[in-house]
Amino acid sequence: MLIDKLWELQELQLDYRQKERLLQESDLSSLLSHKIDETEEQLAALRAQLETFRADEVRISEKLDDLSAKVHEAGAKLGKEEMSEDKVQKLEEKMKKLTLEKEKVEDAQGKNFHDRQDVEDQTRASELLVEKLRKELESIPKLDTTSRAAVKKSLPTLRKDIETRKSKLPLKAKLIFENLSQKFSGAPIARAVSSTCDYCHVRLSQKTLFRLRNAESGGDAEELIRCEICGKILYVGTKDRE
Repeated sequence: MLIDKLWELQELQLDYRQKERLLQESDLSSLLSHKIDETEEQLAALRAQLETFRADEVRISEKLDDLSAKVHEAGAKLGKEEMSEDKVQKLEEKMKKLTLEKEKVEDAQGKNFHDRQDVEDQTRASELLVEKLRKELESIPKLDTTSRAAVKKSLPTLRKDIETRKSKLPLKAKLIFENLSQKFSGAPIARAVSSTCDYCHVRLSQKTLFRLRNAESGGDAEELIRCEICGKILYVGTKDRE
């Protein structure tokens, strides 16, 4: 029967699509692995930067404490002991110089803080990205090199078998099959099980059931009977035929 040939053709099409999808997922898996490695390298560099910022923070803080102590010491001298005008002027100049240096160090401290915050944000974003990529990678079925090669090698033969079978179909049936294949992702046929379409799960009309029974008995073996709701070609398995 024509419908049996179409059912076999559908199974081949679905097998072909599944193998294609496996190869695509394998390619995606490789891309994700590469992206994870790349992001982890960036993470290592960012973490090294953070260590540098933390070391600089300690160094700047120590320098700031030292300058603050020197400014305080110079100020204490000015208000405590009698000095010549020349000595006072020199001490004031020293205080001014120390104060300017202290301001520069404070600016450096502020810049270091903001730069460190930026790197911390980048580090957290990279950590989240790696976590997301790993979860995505884990969800993809694994295909080893040997299996991938076997799947890739089988596709041309499978494609040729599909096209050969299609070329032997009556033109009208071929057109209907191909159009519905595009609409239903390679699966244009649905089983008719217990008077119901197995795709849309709607009970078939008496008219459709009568036509199916008539086709089964050989009344019209070349007629394609379709579900009135979803439009798929209906198929009754050989075991379910009377």
